[in-house]
Amino acid sequence: GSLDEINRTDGTLEIPDPWQNAATVAFQHYFSQKLSLNQYNQAIRENGFIRTYTSLFGDPWLNVQPHFPGNLQQPELVLPFAVGKTWAYTGGPHESWWGSGEPYGALDFAPATSGGGCSPTEEFAVALADGLIVRTEPAIAVLDLDKDGNERTGWVIYYLHLGLDDLVSQGKLVKTGDTIGHPSCEGGSATGTHVHVARKFNGEWIIADGAIPFNMEGWIAKNGSRPYLGTLTRKGNVITASDSASGKSAITAGLK
Repeated sequence: GSLDEINRTDGTLEIPDPWQNAATVAFQHYFSQKLSLNQYNQAIRENGFIRTYTSLFGDPWLNVQPHFPGNLQQPELVLPFAVGKTWAYTGGPHESWWGSGEPYGALDFAPATSGGGCSPTEEFAVALADGLIVRTEPAIAVLDLDKDGNERTGWVIYYLHLGLDDLVSQGKLVKTGDTIGHPSCEGGSATGTHVHVARKFNGEWIIADGAIPFNMEGWIAKNGSRPYLGTLTRKGNVITASDSASGKSAITAGLK
């Protein structure tokens, strides 16, 4: 993460230990904003939160395994639309989920629509890889690549802004390229018909431009100067994100 200091309620600063994991620092930050200094100091010590947690759930360190293996690699993924189709790359790396701020793990793609804006489309977003649809709800589908039925383990692809018509069913096994749903403006803020895709591993969002970059058919995502800008690069070719669907943002699936 990027949090390098904690502003406590009494106005003092604390510098988190860089060896702490993200969850530990997140708890420290939460307690620092909700508790007095004395309560905070109690909560983060051995007789504080960890004692309560252990009494309820047991010792969390008895079965510790690496959250991210050192040799972790992204599985092969395709673009989120059918082979031979050309869509627009309308959103470079930006927020994986609601709100603002990091992690910037999501990318947006949009088909051409006759009316522009939030016009309906007959085009489909497709499965980036083989997997199990482990969850669906309005505007959302979650594709579990290890097919264990648990979206908190292994690689998961998250889709947002899917229309209700023809939305894939929860529990369905899909193959790469199978239809998931129609891009739309459903689910949160959207100014045009598109699909939002993001990755998780072991329940944690994976940033698009990082040690394990978002890679679809060899197209590698890079950040722009701000969220939603950025590029996809492959073999020297560069696609530039644009919410106006300009020619420089056009990208075709299935090219060799």
